[in-house]
Amino acid sequence: MRQAIAGAFFACLFSPQAFAANASVPADPVVMPDTPSGTGDPNTMVCRAPQRIADSDQLGPKICGINREWWQLTAYGKDLAPDGTVIDRPMEWSPKGHGNPDVVTCRKPKSLPEPGFNQGPEVCQTNRFWADLVKSHRTVNAYGVVGRPASPGMPAGGGGGYVDPMAAYRMGGP
Repeated sequence: MRQAIAGAFFACLFSPQAFAANASVPADPVVMPDTPSGTGDPNTMVCRAPQRIADSDQLGPKICGINREWWQLTAYGKDLAPDGTVIDRPMEWSPKGHGNPDVVTCRKPKSLPEPGFNQGPEVCQTNRFWADLVKSHRTVNAYGVVGRPASPGMPAGGGGGYVDPMAAYRMGGP
């Protein structure tokens, strides 16, 4: 139910017309081959190149928006289909950062250690972010907090203190 409500909310917020209407497109905006992640200057206009529509020889529209808008899509695990409609991003259990470093990959929510069937946040970041974590031997725990791998006697995240469950929602971003 929560996903259905969120999907309807984002469908209203993130339509191709909403992206194009928010600001005039400069003559030479940056055009990315894949959906932009929103990293960088939040006011920079960035466009996604037209995408091939599945089972068709047609291309969807070139979609432009400012980085702040692209980051909102990323933060909520959303993407734009080739026709410009809002869709959920595919998720992985353990992203490693393979592929285009600028493409966003989402990690599926993990179970929290508290009793019950509680899930932590989904974490959506660029493949560059995930590759850097692997290279530096760091992890993102169930709460979405970046830390060192757990050692014997230490909780995941590398510390024994308070863990802010909202930290993942503030992680990254413009």
